[in-house]
Amino acid sequence: MAELLKYRLDHAAIVQIADTLSQILPHFAHQVFITQAVCGLEPLALKERVIHLIGILAHHLPTDFVKTAAILQQVPNHWPTTQVQGDYGFAAWPLIDYVSHYGLAHPQVALATLKRLTPLFTAEFAIRPFLQHHFELSYAHIQQWVNDPHPHVRRLASEGLRPRLPWGQQVSHLLSEPERIIAVLTHLKDDDSEYVRRSVANNLNDISKMYPDVVVQLCQTWWQDAPEARQRLIKHASRGLVKAGYPAMLAVLGYQQVLACQDICFQLNQHQVTLGQTLNFTLRFTMTRAQPLVIDYVLQLPRANNRLGQKVFKWKTALFGVGEHNLSQDYVFKPLTTRRYYAGEHRFCVMVNGQMVAQQTVYLTI
Repeated sequence: MAELLKYRLDHAAIVQIADTLSQILPHFAHQVFITQAVCGLEPLALKERVIHLIGILAHHLPTDFVKTAAILQQVPNHWPTTQVQGDYGFAAWPLIDYVSHYGLAHPQVALATLKRLTPLFTAEFAIRPFLQHHFELSYAHIQQWVNDPHPHVRRLASEGLRPRLPWGQQVSHLLSEPERIIAVLTHLKDDDSEYVRRSVANNLNDISKMYPDVVVQLCQTWWQDAPEARQRLIKHASRGLVKAGYPAMLAVLGYQQVLACQDICFQLNQHQVTLGQTLNFTLRFTMTRAQPLVIDYVLQLPRANNRLGQKVFKWKTALFGVGEHNLSQDYVFKPLTTRRYYAGEHRFCVMVNGQMVAQQTVYLTI
């Protein structure tokens, strides 16, 4: 079983913080800090640990944030430079988020500090309160960061602006003004770093959930004479629209709406299942000419409110040549924390390039 992320903020991480601050502050209470930070740490979840350590740091750093910012800006000079990725990254999280907790009244100094610290972990969470309370000032800094020589700073310009950043505080401007985000992403779309371009793609995927037509139009523009790296970015950015079968986005990617497949046969191996059972289904079709296809299957299932829910699953994306093709897939009716099943009719639909071409039903017994 994979280690829980919360254990990245453990005793060793606390010692790393203490060692670093001791090199900057000769009178730093090294052992006292460690003892206080470890006390009560074990039962806490990851973000609870971050908040706990921020509270301990506040007892050992100056109450004057400007003085503390000067200390934090020296941290990269003493942080390990040779390390296995992830070993020390999480240790920097409380130091970075300290800025968002105590620096809101000093946004200029705080934003400069976040820029300095973000290569140690990421300041994507810490910058959100500044975007919420000091949007124009924060946005002006971000506009400068897109040209920064450090890829982590450039990535922060994109990741910090994600309208649906996981674990991140919501920012009203980012939900209502996508053009402000897109102006930044346009600067970064051909960035030298895959790390940065991946963030641009994730940001666009967030925007597409609220403004699909805006993203489609942007991707149409970006696709023209696009180098291979930008094509990969667009494909990753449009994954939500492709999964939803959005015809205009599929057309941008070259998936035609006039299909060359015929004699489509979609079959289930049974039409009654009980919870925990595995259902197998097959798809057979003939191609009259070679054509790239995105084939997904959609499960429409009853919800507790008697409405139908829907879940889309990727099946096969490829260039299908002339002739007969056969696909097979298993589906397990296994309860998940994110998906609860209710007795009744469940419908499986096959989508090809965004179009439903076949469907079958199965009755689930609980």
